[in-house]
Amino acid sequence: MSTLGHMALAAVFTPNPDHPLTWTGLFGFLILIFGVGIVVLGVGLSVVLVRGVEDRKWGDYVIGPVILVIGLAVSYGGVRLL
Repeated sequence: MSTLGHMALAAVFTPNPDHPLTWTGLFGFLILIFGVGIVVLGVGLSVVLVRGVEDRKWGDYVIGPVILVIGLAVSYGGVRLL
């Protein structure tokens, strides 16, 4: 006699048929996470460089936002792969 009273349990994962699970989706998600990390790095670098020493060159103002834009582009590429 079964302790479940003849009830069958199943752990079945049924993904959305419109969005099948593929390697492209996995890599897109990983690229998105990597891009978000670059965005956080760009924002942090922008804040640190702006609040730094008073005697700065123009490159000190530009490098943070450039890294931020690169991170946004990588994140967009990851979203497009999803």
